[in-house]
Amino acid sequence: MTSLAQPSLFDLGGAHIVVTGGSRGLGRAVSLAIARAGGAVTIIARNAEQARDAALEIEQAGGIARVRAADVGEIGALDALVGEISEAAPIDGVVHAAGIQLRKPAVEIAPDEFLRVQNVNLHAPYFLSTAVARRQIDSESPGSHVFIGSLNSSIGLPGISPYVVSKTGLVGMARAFSTEWARHGIRANVIGPGYFATEMTEGLLANRADHDRIMGRIPMRRLGDPSDIGNACVYLLSTASQYVSGTLLNVDGGWLAS
Repeated sequence: MTSLAQPSLFDLGGAHIVVTGGSRGLGRAVSLAIARAGGAVTIIARNAEQARDAALEIEQAGGIARVRAADVGEIGALDALVGEISEAAPIDGVVHAAGIQLRKPAVEIAPDEFLRVQNVNLHAPYFLSTAVARRQIDSESPGSHVFIGSLNSSIGLPGISPYVVSKTGLVGMARAFSTEWARHGIRANVIGPGYFATEMTEGLLANRADHDRIMGRIPMRRLGDPSDIGNACVYLLSTASQYVSGTLLNVDGGWLAS
């Protein structure tokens, strides 16, 4: 007999999720959303004070949060970092929300400037996810890896070319991981945020002309709320998306469709 009882598809109870850049902006909203869904969160951030503040907010609301102060751009230290985090509890999922941007004409960018953006935005997600997946495969545990991309995962805006390169690369990364790890029950997806009220967009949106231009392009005529990204992450981390892998989910108020 068919049952109409609705399972808790978005329940992350018992899951341990790592969030890079989880102390502020979209990353903080992701950490809070995961905790609200019942998941335990490990926040990785360079600023230990901000990370502890985010963890305290989660704990005061009844959630579970741990903090690891680290720079994900230090690629050689990522495997050991994942090993240390895994000692507390096996990692079920990871959200790569750490990111930096460089506003400068492409012809003026030095190699070290370009590589710093790639290290944080592209290389770190690759090597952190592979470190997590290696352990998930060894323990025969399924998992979900979520990469926070950008509108620039789909288009190329001027003046931020290293950022565009890194965010486009995340889409290829998720596609490659999704096909390689599917037989192990590990999924990989990208979320493409549109314009949100965060520290990264604060300077741009402070200019009235830029603000009006951007708002005029968004069909919903509003900026995104960081919780919109948190909710999308919960979906991709949960069993509600168990057949979703290798895809780019744009959360942009219809910007790319306009």
